[in-house]
Amino acid sequence: MRLAALLLVAVASSAFAQRILPPSGQLGELEAYSPMQSVRIDGEVYRTAPGLRIYNATGALLTPQQIVQMPKDAKIWYQIERSTGFAWRIWFLGDEEYANLKQRYEKPSFFTATEPQLRTQE
Repeated sequence: MRLAALLLVAVASSAFAQRILPPSGQLGELEAYSPMQSVRIDGEVYRTAPGLRIYNATGALLTPQQIVQMPKDAKIWYQIERSTGFAWRIWFLGDEEYANLKQRYEKPSFFTATEPQLRTQE
């Protein structure tokens, strides 16, 4: 009985393991990071917003020192502020999460205020 309960908890927790990322983000590779100054993503340099938040693959908030230690060309999901063009939120992705997003992601040719970049299931 106890084993069945533990198994049920393990299965239920794995169902909630995938985090929810905002649909208005973009898929890319973080090539360089300079704390409190700029980031280079897919060859494009963006200034960092004063309130920049960067999360690791498990969803924990990272400090600037931790980010500098991350591997080069890390796969990320990121958001750019529309009014300033600053990078303001970045999520490091795990391999499985990246593969899932890559299947669903459509790189936009231009941005609109309401345009989601993830295809929804029809």
